[in-house]
Amino acid sequence: MDSKKRSSTEAEGSKERGLVHIWQAGSFPITPERLPGWGGKTVLQAALGVKHGVLLTEDGEVYSFGTLPWRSGPVEICPSSPILENALVGQYVITVATGSFHSGAVTDNGVAYMWGENSAGQCAVANQQYVPEPNPVSIADSEASPLLAVRILQLACGEEHTLALSISREIWAWGTGCQLGLITTAFPVTKPQKVEHLAGRVVLQVACGAFHSLALVQCLPSQDLKPVPERCNQCSQLLITMTDKEDHVIISDSHCCPLGVTLTESQAENHASTALSPSTETLDRQEEVFENTLVANDQSVATELNAVSAQITSSDAMSSQQNVMGTTEISSARNIPSYPDTQAVNEYLRKLSDHSVREDSEHGEKPVPSQPLLEEAIPNLHSPPTTSTSFPPGS
Repeated sequence: MDSKKRSSTEAEGSKERGLVHIWQAGSFPITPERLPGWGGKTVLQAALGVKHGVLLTEDGEVYSFGTLPWRSGPVEICPSSPILENALVGQYVITVATGSFHSGAVTDNGVAYMWGENSAGQCAVANQQYVPEPNPVSIADSEASPLLAVRILQLACGEEHTLALSISREIWAWGTGCQLGLITTAFPVTKPQKVEHLAGRVVLQVACGAFHSLALVQCLPSQDLKPVPERCNQCSQLLITMTDKEDHVIISDSHCCPLGVTLTESQAENHASTALSPSTETLDRQEEVFENTLVANDQSVATELNAVSAQITSSDAMSSQQNVMGTTEISSARNIPSYPDTQAVNEYLRKLSDHSVREDSEHGEKPVPSQPLLEEAIPNLHSPPTTSTSFPPGS
């Protein structure tokens, strides 16, 4: 008994499935009523414009009803019952859409058809006010080589524009207005163009109002989301700026921090001064040691010359000077600091040479070897200053 009641209920439900009811404002009754002149075909989808509508049946056919000014005959402009779109006969339509005064359909092979009002290029036809029957829209990806036809999944229509969602989840647009989302100011756009602002994102659905558009985009995985600071850590300026143009907004992230550049230069100067300051202090200390040693040894050499009557010839002094310069070059090659004042060394050797020549001319004695004297006169700069003491012969 229960099974008989259930089967009868399902039968009644199947009879009512897909039936169309309409109601209108104004002088018309507001109670939903069956669509006049409509037969018993099951409707899978319906879409409405300002004064017209389209129906998609379960066998893939499309019917239009309401006020259809793009039709040619007076009977078709205001039909008393929905009329079949003959241009789509033989095609299996999977979805339909309507704008304010135009309509669209997508077949199972991904081809979009448009018809109706076309004054703004919303049917993707150039220089034609009306498109009376469904007309296929050619959508090709110019970035692909060779050109590939783009297959469409869904359409959305506004008053003066149309959006199409492809099987690759990209948006294509045509018509007039900034609601297209295209980087152009030349309207109407009768050749479908890709909306580049959403390139690389997975678009799930598109929708259109009269003069605005919407895209439902898949969320990025949480691990791909990286927090981006709003302001620079150095100068506190915004890292991302937006500039309003006539029909689009420019978003820029090319922030250049002048404070960061100055800070880097000052750090480099401080680092350089820190690295040089130990060497400067070392040179100052070496210069002081050298001067003290020079004075002490000057006196010591003078005393020793008087005590032992040592003489040195000019040639020995010059050779000694060359030896000193050679030693200085070797020490520089070994990364050993050279004498801080070479001019003072040369001046000292010159005076020492002149003094030896005078002593030689006065006493007429043979010169003594100059190497010990030079070693005593020019001590090693890396050893602390020493005080030499001379003793008379025989002590």
